Amino acid sequence: MTRSELAGLVRLLAAGLVTGLAIGVVGSAFRWLLGLANTARDRLIAEAHASQWQGFLAVTATVALCAMIARLLVVRFAPLASGSGVQHVEAVMRDGAPSAPAAVIPVKFVGGLLAIGAGLTLGREGPTVQMGAALGRIVRNLVMRGDADRTIVDAAGAGAGLAVAFNAPIGGAIFVFEELTHTVRPRQALATLAAAGVAVAVLRWSLGDLQEFRAGPSTDQPLLQLLHHGAMGAALGLVGAGYSALSLLLLDAGDALGRIPSIVRAGCVGLLVGTIGWFGPSLIGGGENVASAVLASNPAVTALLVLFAARFLIGPVSYAAGTPGGIFAPLLAMGAIAGALFADLANAWQPQWALSPTTFAVVAMAALFTAVVRAPFTGAVLTIEMTGRADCALPMLVACLAAATVAAAVGSEPIYDTLKTRMLEAQKGKWRLPSPDP
Repeated sequence: MTRSELAGLVRLLAAGLVTGLAIGVVGSAFRWLLGLANTARDRLIAEAHASQWQGFLAVTATVALCAMIARLLVVRFAPLASGSGVQHVEAVMRDGAPSAPAAVIPVKFVGGLLAIGAGLTLGREGPTVQMGAALGRIVRNLVMRGDADRTIVDAAGAGAGLAVAFNAPIGGAIFVFEELTHTVRPRQALATLAAAGVAVAVLRWSLGDLQEFRAGPSTDQPLLQLLHHGAMGAALGLVGAGYSALSLLLLDAGDALGRIPSIVRAGCVGLLVGTIGWFGPSLIGGGENVASAVLASNPAVTALLVLFAARFLIGPVSYAAGTPGGIFAPLLAMGAIAGALFADLANAWQPQWALSPTTFAVVAMAALFTAVVRAPFTGAVLTIEMTGRADCALPMLVACLAAATVAAAVGSEPIYDTLKTRMLEAQKGKWRLPSPDP
């Protein structure tokens, strides 16, 4: 290695470490404040029931107002902060799209707190991923001027953002290789691991080294049950395809209603979410509390059916509002619900199977994620890190394979590929993109 190459490597490592530190601080603050917002929302709904219709109006108006302000911030200050942001980071990495401006950081932070905290069924990882990429851009512009592969730091920051969102450093790194860059290169690995490691270290120092979900101890699983996991994965492939189709349908419907200001449309989504939350607080929000409850207990089949149906519909509706927020967390929560429901229904049909609802919930989290995002390694590693259930690795492999195969067979494209295509079409003529290779 020449002296100049060594100097470049040192700059890259330094940029990764500083980026990880930055998103670790920002992401930890975001998670902490979002936890307070979720608690405040639940308290508001509980106390508002004492006031009957006045309380109902207060809840729905609050959710609608928060959604409208979140959308206003996006429209006014950072249009690229809409939705997840993962598709934009992918476009920067693979299509030469321009990086997001620094304004994305405060808009994602405040808008995400307002939208997710108010109850829209969106994931906290959307804001942290795009904030991480934007912070990476700022750092590499300071540290790596003139380096040919400066965008490596953007991807490392995005992976660190995902790692902070789920307390999953390896999952954040795998996300970069599998979903963002589609490559594994030594320099990218170095920057990504440095950023993710530092970011999660900051998170654990500030908020505690707590496992995201308690999913029971590891258990011995009969190999014959792999057939059940495969069947569940196939079913979730169809569910994931339907979820993706509904999400895109509602986005198209929003575009067709262009005469209605997007801020007003976001307010309507807020009214709907607030109304549903009034009757069932667990039906709205990112879903981490729902997944935790499903994994820690054994809810009744009726409750699981209601949760699944409601969140299947509310998730795409919330995403169509155009506020900051991701889809990973809602997918993981819905997967946990679906897995427990599958096991309960199977046991009711054939009690001798004795399927574990908790185990199937864990496996289904990765399988549904795979069906929609088409990133099985990311989904599996995230789930294992969040639940501590490494014993589910083989069932996850089977279920994820079945889910991806069925979703592809029915013509469902990976959700972020489709969202990226939509975004690039919308920006045609505004961005100068490099010509594709012949």
